[in-house]
Amino acid sequence: MCGILGGINTSFGPEAAARLHHRGPDQQSFVVEEVGDDLRVSLGQTRLNIVDRHDIDLPVRVGHASILFNGEIYNWIELRNELLGLGWEFRTQTDTEVALVAYLEWGHACLSRFNGMFALAIWDGTRFFCARDRMGKKPLFYRVRGKRFEFASEVKAFGKVEFVGNELFDLFEFCFNEHTVYRDVFMLQPGSYLLFDPRKGTLLTASYWDIPHQTEPEITDEKVAIDRFIEILSDAVKLRMRADVPVALFLSGGLDSSLIAALSGVQEAFTCQFAEFADTINEEDYAKDLAAHLGIKVHMVRPSKEEFLRDLSALAYHLEMPTGSFSVFPLYCLARAVRERGYKVVLSGEGSDELFCGYARNEFLLSEGRERNDAKVQNYRAMLGRYDGTDLDRFSRMASRSRLSGAALMKGYLLHLWSERKSMLENISYVESRIFLQPLLQMGDRMTMAHSVEGRCPFLDYRLVEFAFSLDDSLRYRDGTGKWIVQQAARRLLPKDSLVLQRNVKHGLPTPVNLWMQGRHSFDRKYWNAILTAECIKNLASKGP
Repeated sequence: MCGILGGINTSFGPEAAARLHHRGPDQQSFVVEEVGDDLRVSLGQTRLNIVDRHDIDLPVRVGHASILFNGEIYNWIELRNELLGLGWEFRTQTDTEVALVAYLEWGHACLSRFNGMFALAIWDGTRFFCARDRMGKKPLFYRVRGKRFEFASEVKAFGKVEFVGNELFDLFEFCFNEHTVYRDVFMLQPGSYLLFDPRKGTLLTASYWDIPHQTEPEITDEKVAIDRFIEILSDAVKLRMRADVPVALFLSGGLDSSLIAALSGVQEAFTCQFAEFADTINEEDYAKDLAAHLGIKVHMVRPSKEEFLRDLSALAYHLEMPTGSFSVFPLYCLARAVRERGYKVVLSGEGSDELFCGYARNEFLLSEGRERNDAKVQNYRAMLGRYDGTDLDRFSRMASRSRLSGAALMKGYLLHLWSERKSMLENISYVESRIFLQPLLQMGDRMTMAHSVEGRCPFLDYRLVEFAFSLDDSLRYRDGTGKWIVQQAARRLLPKDSLVLQRNVKHGLPTPVNLWMQGRHSFDRKYWNAILTAECIKNLASKGP
């Protein structure tokens, strides 16, 4: 895991690279090269040495090409062996060098061969090639001003930035795809690459991957589906255990992280428990029970109001843009605890709820409705359609926190992603995975990287994503409950008498912010977002908490 920055005729200097020190405290490099009249190439990187822990030459170069790399390519060993067979030679034991050689061999088609999370930038002597992983786990921001092209892992690396409000952020409470809340600063979209040619002054972006659209389900057999799910998830976990350092786990007391615990063989796990939720949202009992069954040492992290008030500025500095979630604070505390125990890598269960329809809001949507074959329903279909609205109308009303007016606006942003040829479940999972997952990945990246910890998510292995969208709806949602296939896998893989198999309601990772700030139990995020937005702006303006 690393921080990267660079571009053409940039305003960056060593101090900008230093702002990314937390992303890579083990090594740092910043070089500027003259490549022609009025053209200077900047290449900066900070390195967290997880694979090949020795210092290496930065930036990594092959011939005239240089690469800046953030993230991990989990199948780098297999790719390296393939490239060796094609006659390439390597000087390091890193996935960074493999990524550069893969690009030199296959061009942008190399991206389809990578199984990982990454943001990379390659200068080939004439132009920049930048790319992000399929799901957008690793960040990459850029801006273009005249002949100046700049990119970085985080907004704080840029020079002075100006906050600009926008309707999308106000509506969703987070930014996604190319949008940010800073003038002229854009995100490279997940599953996309960028080409910048400084001599022509052209910038092109293109998508190289999207979640496959299935108009007909490919898998309907229950046993085949469960077997395949376990096979893919097991290999995804195995790949994400590749590291030259020990690996820990965020254990939430739910099925997703419990499955990862069972498949990974990790020795230590970290669980968050707020004292204020001991009687209502108790993760501790479930986590300790599973840990006892699997022989895992579990560390309880118990954040307090005093810590929250102390850490708010630092948290906002690293987050940069609010994500519409209370979970940012407990994640920050969990990552700090992981680092204090000496870990650099932690596994997490993000992605399962989006892929397999696990959120209660979507279970409610899928459980309502009328029997379509009922004669009365058929006769009054037009009238009922006006009352119920379309599937997208109902989803937008459920997702919007700005009541009906906000739902109408939200529908406009989601309309191009919603297909009448797909079932409501497939549409929901697609929008959740493509849009509403993005701020959670932003939050996960920034809060772990704030403490120089790399977070890895087995459920976001692209093979598992594509598998999820090849399933018949009944294998994801059944009898009013989502994640059916995940539950079936858990019954096979987890200890039969573990408490987590008996859990009926699983909450997210909420924080008692409203109780602390307003003295009332509520998960309304209106004031939380306002506070966090102000803190983000203040800390970025001062370039530090």
